[in-house]
Amino acid sequence: MTPHRLRLPAALLLSAACLLCYANGVIASFAYDDKAVVRDNPRIRAPEKLLEIFSTSYFGGERGTGSAYRPVLLSSFAVQWWIHGSDPAPFHAVNVLLHLAVTLLCVRLLLALGVPPPAALGAALLFAVHPIHVEAVTSLVGRGETQAAALALGYVLLGLRFADWRGKAWLSLTLALLLYALANLTKESAAVAPALLFLCLAWRAEGRLPRRLFDAFRRGLVLYAGSAAVLYGVFCLRAWVLGGALKSAATGIFELENPLARLPPLDRAANACVLFFVSLGRLAFPVRLSADESAWSIRPLGAQDPLFWLAPVLLAALAAAALRGLRSRAPAALGFLFLAIAALPAGNLLFPTGTIFAERLAYLPSAGFCLIAASWILGETHDWETAGRGRLAALTAVALLLAARTVVRNTVWQNDETLFTNMVRVSPGSAKAHYDFAYMSSAQGKTRRALEHYTRATEIYPRYWDAWAGRGRMERNLGNLAASEAAYAEAIRILPCYENGHFGLGLAREGRSDPAGAEAAYRAGLRCSPKSLPLAFRMAEILTAERRQTAGHAWHRALAIAPDSLTTRVGYARWLASVGRRADALREAREALRRAPRDATVRELESTLLSGSAPGG
Repeated sequence: MTPHRLRLPAALLLSAACLLCYANGVIASFAYDDKAVVRDNPRIRAPEKLLEIFSTSYFGGERGTGSAYRPVLLSSFAVQWWIHGSDPAPFHAVNVLLHLAVTLLCVRLLLALGVPPPAALGAALLFAVHPIHVEAVTSLVGRGETQAAALALGYVLLGLRFADWRGKAWLSLTLALLLYALANLTKESAAVAPALLFLCLAWRAEGRLPRRLFDAFRRGLVLYAGSAAVLYGVFCLRAWVLGGALKSAATGIFELENPLARLPPLDRAANACVLFFVSLGRLAFPVRLSADESAWSIRPLGAQDPLFWLAPVLLAALAAAALRGLRSRAPAALGFLFLAIAALPAGNLLFPTGTIFAERLAYLPSAGFCLIAASWILGETHDWETAGRGRLAALTAVALLLAARTVVRNTVWQNDETLFTNMVRVSPGSAKAHYDFAYMSSAQGKTRRALEHYTRATEIYPRYWDAWAGRGRMERNLGNLAASEAAYAEAIRILPCYENGHFGLGLAREGRSDPAGAEAAYRAGLRCSPKSLPLAFRMAEILTAERRQTAGHAWHRALAIAPDSLTTRVGYARWLASVGRRADALREAREALRRAPRDATVRELESTLLSGSAPGG
């Protein structure tokens, strides 16, 4: 088996395919999680925050919390922010370049394995233009997939060099382990890279299957051991930051995001097999694509459903057939095994993950599918001369259709409006899709539309406490205070220590002229969330309005929670003035003015106190 080289015309063709397909995605704005992870993330703003990136979870917060740890991914965003600031276009451009790099690494790997050039190049072409990758490429946070894939493929290529003892083998070993560490600190799914290397070594080995597997194990043993040490180090680092090797012990998996998480292991595994074939369907016929498949857009199947039993049997049969195909080095066998192995970490088969299904998770696994498709279209040809015009025309047609779908799909990810509108249309059974659309509508001031979709979200998933709180907020904005109170009460019934629920319930009761009820809501919330500034502030405001003696204690509590809160300090100053402590009030006002010398509210308060008038509420 002779490795082949990637020639310049082929590299240019693949590069052009990537760049042309995603050109209209570069003009996209920040959408969905892009805002929290990139646009509004203070940790990526300055180099002095770099240590904080490595000592906090992906979405931030105190140590010992969270379920994801991706400091290398965040560091890539940080470096760009330091260079060009908040302009989204360069972030998108780097995502496209990473996709291009992964495409070239894919074809390089296939050629290094001795896959015939037509099948290798055809697979890379389909990979370059496939629309299921839009979520990973056009969505900024999808960089976790592209960056991790690039690092993982680099690891596999260096691992092959080390196994062959070509060139400076120990340098290849060192670089491979470095890439593996970076890949795992980019996205957790990269942990599967050694298994992909094992597959590649078994594919190239000679003899019957047991001999091939033993040879793959023997030749990569040093690298496997080093990779295990790296992975152990990553787990230790995650345990230090998150409080657990995989996630914080206090962080569960929300049933809304992954209904499979609460199923017994065998039931979950059977459903994971079903979802594997759903993913294959999206890859083969990428007509219906959606950014969300949470409850209940995809419903778990029970033992009474034939697919519950058929899917695992069919998957096992295909895996067995692919293993037999290794002997003849059929590219389709390599493609299926690559697909299956790469899909394992996020597939819910071995353990539950944070999501039931997401198209971005098919990014690296899809390389295996593209090899299957290219092999099927081009047949067993080993060179371009014998490929046949009909087969080449078929490959070209498929690539053009996929590219057109990708260009159209890019427009969906232009902003929240286009994305959430598409989610509700394509996944009308997803509670989260309706919630996201409602949240966006609320921000746009479209209260009635937001209420409609918050209500729909609670109808689909009745235990959706955030959606109940959204309903409560919209009802309050519309003046329906009784309905608002009922919605917030339901949110608290579902999640008793829900901070936003207690806060909203208190506001609804304030609106109904029920200060005692509001106080009870705030007190209950503070018992669960003693460091909540919104709850402490409203409690102080209520007690001040009621002229209660305990108001001073409430203001001290709020200031202890957030001593730098300008609003809290101004409120405290007004309370001091209301109880006749004008000198103390003036001192607090001047302290607030020192912290915010241009704030008009603080200046007005100081002026009022100096004039001897009573400050307004």
